Amino acid sequence: MPIFLNLIFRGAVYAKTHEILAREAARLAGVDERLIPDLCLAARSPDLAPDYDYKVYLTHRGRLRVRRTRIKHHEPNPGLLKRYVIEARHRWIRGRREEAAKLVGRALHYIGDSMIISPSKDKDLHDRMERECSRIDPRDLIGELSLFRPIGKRETLRVLVESLESGPASSALEAVKRTLSTSFSIISSTLSPSTAPERFRVLGDRCHEYFRERRKFILILSLILTMLPFIALILLSLKLKPVIALASLIPTIAPSMTAGISGMILYGPRDMNTALYSARRVYGMLPWIIIGVIISGLIISGMGCMAIAISLTPEVIMVIIAYRRLFNIIEWKRVKDEIDWFMWG
Repeated sequence: MPIFLNLIFRGAVYAKTHEILAREAARLAGVDERLIPDLCLAARSPDLAPDYDYKVYLTHRGRLRVRRTRIKHHEPNPGLLKRYVIEARHRWIRGRREEAAKLVGRALHYIGDSMIISPSKDKDLHDRMERECSRIDPRDLIGELSLFRPIGKRETLRVLVESLESGPASSALEAVKRTLSTSFSIISSTLSPSTAPERFRVLGDRCHEYFRERRKFILILSLILTMLPFIALILLSLKLKPVIALASLIPTIAPSMTAGISGMILYGPRDMNTALYSARRVYGMLPWIIIGVIISGLIISGMGCMAIAISLTPEVIMVIIAYRRLFNIIEWKRVKDEIDWFMWG
């Protein structure tokens, strides 16, 4: 058989293995039968439509260029798989179920490949293990699997990362077992009901009530974060060109406005879902406000406008107070990473 035909044949066989394992894991997890074809097709797709990593670099002539590198399937890439899983969950809770299933399927492909040694390290062993995996019927292994259903983002990502950190399997049988177990965990959590379970709802309720008790502080925080950058912009525009003033304050204005508007939303709503999502946006912007104030302060002070740079200091003070007054309770620390994984009412 010609070499290129042999490669096509082998690729088809191993792609079929990904599909079979994804289908069995989906059935074990109780996925809607109508979604399984999309999930299985996506489990084959990275071989046909690969992912790439893009990096900007500077040439010896001082020009910026972008280098595109194909992501290696058999070497762990936690960042890529986390993005796939989180985005799949986001689409799932928005009702875009087919899209979510496809993203999960692509993640399962990389999970399966990570169980087998990279061909760049040992091509013969890699090829042999893939051949052996293609001959194993996963249905014969169901009784030997240790299945775990994670609940929430933290548990799901922990299972994913631990699986990748375990390294390649020592045998084809172990590779299939680990692929099935990890795939089951990812599917059963990512494609699970969108409503938050009781243990998280209790934490969410406590946070929601905590925020309602501090509505006045939230209003003051929002007004300061919204108004201070624009006051600084007006004062700076009196000394510099408006375009230069705006460019100097963009690092502060962008996160401050996002946090301020989100704080206004947090101040108003009665429903827990809106409150928690708004609180999460405010919390996520606080460190960027500090970074933005430092950058803008350095730029403005370098232009000789020290007084305006100092006028941004209250933003940093309010951020510190916000951390202590709003986001320092144990319930928030436990639930903050789970907010975008569920709907809360």
